Amino acid sequence: MKTVTILKSKLLFACLMMIAASTIGCKKSTVEPPAPPPVQHNIDPRLVGSWMWTQGSTGAYYDHNGVYQGPASGLASKYIVKADGTGTCYNHLYSTIGAGTGLEVNISYVGFFETDDHGHMGFFPTSGTYKSSSGENRALRADELWNTQTNTGRCFLYQQLVFTTQGGRECFQVTSSNGVVDTYFKVP
Repeated sequence: MKTVTILKSKLLFACLMMIAASTIGCKKSTVEPPAPPPVQHNIDPRLVGSWMWTQGSTGAYYDHNGVYQGPASGLASKYIVKADGTGTCYNHLYSTIGAGTGLEVNISYVGFFETDDHGHMGFFPTSGTYKSSSGENRALRADELWNTQTNTGRCFLYQQLVFTTQGGRECFQVTSSNGVVDTYFKVP
């Protein structure tokens, strides 16, 4: 009888300890873990701001009355660069093929910029949208973006980043891999 009472006491004690452990030791923490620090991108501080590049075709578009309406096609890019290197890129393309016809495409990228001490600059888009006058409106696909996990994908890379002024306006010039020099003017 004494053995049964001791076993019952031990069993009761073990059950009470398990209940206590399950109610005391498993409380959910209400403290949120700290957020990871934001990624800092290497960016030349002179690049911070809004910059625009444009180019129109040498061909002209005239309406059916012979009135000049503007260049037959054109391109524009606008970079907005923040101090932490994040930013946006807007690309605009239009083509007026003739009276009543034409195409317009607007691509809006969100991503980050990087520069180095060797005069290189890159923009790495991580999200964005594509909209065209033909009715195609969509989010950019993975193959149109930079993958930060694998460090591969779509990016815009330039060599020979040079800050200068033209006509009293602040600008920077970049050279693409095929040797073309583009000038981006600072805009308010």
